[in-house]
Amino acid sequence: MVRRKTAMLGLMARGHEIWLEKREIADGNVELALLYGHNMRADGLVDQERVTPIVYSPDGKRLNPQLTAREDHYILTFQAEKGGYYTVIADLSSVVLSQTEEGYQVGPKFKFKDVIYAGAYHQMAKRIVKIGDAGSYHGELVHGILEIVPEKIECEVGSEVELTVYYEGERLSSVEVKVVPKKRGEALDMVTTDGNGIAKIPITEVGEWMFLVRHRDPTKRVSEEYDESVFVSTLVLEATERRAE
Repeated sequence: MVRRKTAMLGLMARGHEIWLEKREIADGNVELALLYGHNMRADGLVDQERVTPIVYSPDGKRLNPQLTAREDHYILTFQAEKGGYYTVIADLSSVVLSQTEEGYQVGPKFKFKDVIYAGAYHQMAKRIVKIGDAGSYHGELVHGILEIVPEKIECEVGSEVELTVYYEGERLSSVEVKVVPKKRGEALDMVTTDGNGIAKIPITEVGEWMFLVRHRDPTKRVSEEYDESVFVSTLVLEATERRAE
């Protein structure tokens, strides 16, 4: 079991991430799925004790949703008491991965021999849920060191999604945003943010789209423990057909 958990966490270094998909939203009852895998293809579970689910209500209050394990994903549920935009976050606690000739090990590099590289990995998944007559959406920073903020959450085929990437509260320029439509299950594009931290992505098909940012910070290192911190943040939006004029 320990070996299996170590292998699952080690996949982070090779590109695995967490993200949130919609399951059901009706009468204020919200049910999302938290998955772990690659390019919106599930590949096992991370330890539940490492996951902190959070919901921010429209008035900024912090709610504590329930997280229930299924075979290959978690179900995140909460009750929305009023209309508005709810920001759902899944935080995956930091894990240090040390690379040796035998592969990735969980733990700081001083615990192992002949360590090639060690990184502290931090992951966050985000989704914004609209409930009832919510009015206009105004994107803003809510949670996390690395965060993707959409200009709007409703996107249509034939339009562009505008995303702003922030790191430590500042706009992050020249970082790549990976674009993954769920139906394809593979990266469609990599779009680099401009000088204002903004990336514009054309939407070409209906369905859920994941946008992923990975940022490495070598200044956040701890001698003898890890060489850098690696932050990964995902945002999932749902695209619909363009409405008739």
